[in-house]
Amino acid sequence: MSEIVPSQSSIADSLISSRLLVLQSKRLILASLERRLQRRALDSLRDRVRSLREETANAQERYSASILRWGSPEGPEYWPVAYSRLVQTADRLYTKMRRAVVEMPPAERYQLAAEVEMLEVLVEGWRKSIRASVTAVA
Repeated sequence: MSEIVPSQSSIADSLISSRLLVLQSKRLILASLERRLQRRALDSLRDRVRSLREETANAQERYSASILRWGSPEGPEYWPVAYSRLVQTADRLYTKMRRAVVEMPPAERYQLAAEVEMLEVLVEGWRKSIRASVTAVA
């Protein structure tokens, strides 16, 4: 009797699909709870919505990490996730650079301010690419 061994790509696809299903399920449950909360503002519902928002954000993070680690750049879901991660990283860098500008000597401040401005331009370009990727997939 021969043993069936799944291929590496089928395991990756299954993992990505399962994480997407978890994410979609959490989003649907969250939307339902938010509608219920709008009708009846109960503290218990408010706490559950807050908790489920965190769970949904974590599920989104796990799905994105799976896409980037095991997904194929040829897949339609890869590039929106890659650009989103790039924008998140750039936003964190932008925030750190903005804070650092204030503490620098005037000569260095001007140079860093110019770099911050360039980063803003790059991030806006990446955001446009995300929108284009999402539009192409839809």
